[in-house]
Amino acid sequence: MNFEPTEEQNLLRAAIERLVRTECSHEKVRIWDHDGIFPEPVYQAMVQAGFVAMVVPVAYGGLGSSMADCTILYEEVARPSVDFATRIALQAWGSMILADFASEDLRQEILPKVATGHVKLSFSLTEPQSGSDAASLTTAARRDGDDWLLRGQKVFSSGADAPDNMMIVAARTAKGATRQEGISLFLVPNNLPGLTINRLDVIGRRILGLTEIFFDDVRLPSRYLIGEAGEGWTYIGRHLERERITLAANYIGTARSALEEATAYARERQQFGRPIGQFQVIAHSLADMATELEAGRWLTAMAAWRYDQGLPCRKEASMAKLFVSEMLQRVTAAGMQILGGHAYTTDYNMQRHWRDARNATVGGGTSQIQRQLISRELGL
Repeated sequence: MNFEPTEEQNLLRAAIERLVRTECSHEKVRIWDHDGIFPEPVYQAMVQAGFVAMVVPVAYGGLGSSMADCTILYEEVARPSVDFATRIALQAWGSMILADFASEDLRQEILPKVATGHVKLSFSLTEPQSGSDAASLTTAARRDGDDWLLRGQKVFSSGADAPDNMMIVAARTAKGATRQEGISLFLVPNNLPGLTINRLDVIGRRILGLTEIFFDDVRLPSRYLIGEAGEGWTYIGRHLERERITLAANYIGTARSALEEATAYARERQQFGRPIGQFQVIAHSLADMATELEAGRWLTAMAAWRYDQGLPCRKEASMAKLFVSEMLQRVTAAGMQILGGHAYTTDYNMQRHWRDARNATVGGGTSQIQRQLISRELGL
């Protein structure tokens, strides 16, 4: 494996850095976080730069970029806030599911619009009584003539309330011998009658936001069924490795920002007549933060490389997600300690990194679930 980035990757990283620096100043991000607002002009700037097209297959108007290139995208876009990377990641997960399993007519209708920013995608699986045990979902869809009627509730759905958004929703369409059988996936525009979407009041990840969704006999044309009825659980499982690698790359971006801000503060903050970074206890804490960040980076790069090569990467993807999500919590907690009382004010970004990091070991598969998956791959 060659660890040296290509010239194209260097140019990609530089282009993303420029856009983020121009569009996402610290002052703006603090306001968006405080008000719980995702700035749609920033997303459109990313669309115009071709960043969203990177995660859409070439056959449907995208660039079909490698996972290695996409990890660069996610890392850099997550620098101001992980929520910007999550918005693009949602387009990636949704596009892959549609490209692999939807009808050709539905692919042609939706995916080119995703690449050009005219349609957004989100994913709704979790319910109030089904988190890690996702297959126990109770949201149901039943036939009504040529349509489907959806009834039930979803929760913790990222970005479902975005303008021009279509949700990929998991619903039970039949009873099966196991909980996994009889689950189907539907593409649901978020402005249909019978839909109620509420933003949750959460402590972190406030820019993109988490929502709860109520389906009260939402009528959906049959063409919005993704693939075959009853095969939804299989479809969900097909891209879990991609999701975990993506999340790891997102969190590396946030960890980089936390480390850089803590290091800058340690150079500038004077106590007892010298910068606090000259005290061994602070210097060693920063050294540990930097070491853990690099370890997470290469775990993620290795998993992405295996993914691009078509090699098995279930274990590696879970390892990357597990390590990086827990590393992010350690790094941001250490950053809070280094900044001291200043970190506890909204004048500094560290408190936001710390709040956002708390979700990392829960969302996208908890750390406990990742450990279970890794141990299974070890034959236990």
